[in-house]
Amino acid sequence: MADILVIEDVPAVMISLRIILGGQGHEVTCTGVAKTGLDYLGKQRFDLVISDIWMPGVNGMEIIRQGRQLAPGTPFLALTGANPNNGDGRAAGAAEDKFGADAVLSKPFEKTELLDSVAALLPRA
Repeated sequence: MADILVIEDVPAVMISLRIILGGQGHEVTCTGVAKTGLDYLGKQRFDLVISDIWMPGVNGMEIIRQGRQLAPGTPFLALTGANPNNGDGRAAGAAEDKFGADAVLSKPFEKTELLDSVAALLPRA
């Protein structure tokens, strides 16, 4: 199975991702801190990185930008909910705005949507 890095600042979401992906046999490394995620990415090879977009401090777009430099060729899946900066509650993550990621999954999402997105991004063995 795959080695997946999850960078998500909401503990309940991070734990859910670990349980769902781990239940499929993936090795899942999780952190709620962007800098720690980038440190992991600079030291270890991952088959996929899943990052929240709207986080305090370094946001997911910056994680993806720096992550592509640290791990060229690694696919990125962005997770997004409402943009906390737009004030109107609209979901950020329209099809035309992938935040530099290979794919975007809007919160809330179903387990099958997550697994389908992950399967589509993982390299074929």
